[in-house]
Amino acid sequence: MTLYHLYGLAVASDFECPELTEITPEIAAERGYATVELRRSSAPLQLEGATVLADWISATRDACLCHFSDIARFLIERPDRITVEMLPGAAESDMRAYLFGTGFGTLMHMRGLVPLHISAIQAPDGVTAFTGPSGAGKSTKVAELHFKHGWQVICDDVAVLHPHDTVPVLHAGMNRIKLWNDAVARFGVDPTRLTRDIMREDKFHLHDPEMFVAEPQVLQRIIEIGDHGRHLDEPNGAGAFTLLMNAIYRPELGAIFADRANIFKTISRCAVHVNKAG
Repeated sequence: MTLYHLYGLAVASDFECPELTEITPEIAAERGYATVELRRSSAPLQLEGATVLADWISATRDACLCHFSDIARFLIERPDRITVEMLPGAAESDMRAYLFGTGFGTLMHMRGLVPLHISAIQAPDGVTAFTGPSGAGKSTKVAELHFKHGWQVICDDVAVLHPHDTVPVLHAGMNRIKLWNDAVARFGVDPTRLTRDIMREDKFHLHDPEMFVAEPQVLQRIIEIGDHGRHLDEPNGAGAFTLLMNAIYRPELGAIFADRANIFKTISRCAVHVNKAG
């Protein structure tokens, strides 16, 4: 198995994950990373006693079975394992598009961590995160800042807060950014470096470790954006709390598997620190 870093954890994987940074067991131990397992199954996955929640997911208190079209099934088990059944003819790159989002997002909720649906950049005055609805332009915003100023990207799409951090640290780890076709042209990205997003014909994935900050970073600002990257709000206090709560990744899965009091405390602690004047 290969060991990778993701969301402040070590991932021991049966799959190759080029979007992640490979680490050694010594690095994982030095950083105090807990280890989760990513296993390959050769047999059909089942979850006994599960309640069907939707046509693609069934769940018990400590596990869920997800079915993604003709791509794969995931059995996600609290606290430290995801088992993947690849479906006939599917590509592992397509599977990973679901794995690093819904798959690991669910496991983060199960582990008591708080995943946020944000994109973030290392600006000269500190880490700034952008939140907003899917398609608002979060990825394009951080890509623009990177290509224009050379600032490094913290994350695109998901970063995780750990409840025991005394300050709001963003734990990310994916060396991938999603770009719409017009952004690819605007930023002059070589098309041969891209892979097509399985869910959107006109969106692409750019894998480039040199664009990204390798270590966790303290969040200083969070900005809400609307359609086409339009700046909406940069609140503090109660407003920041609301903005962060609204940014929780896959909240419907958090409602099933997460400790709501833990989420409240973690988001409250984060809201106190972000968007401070001066």
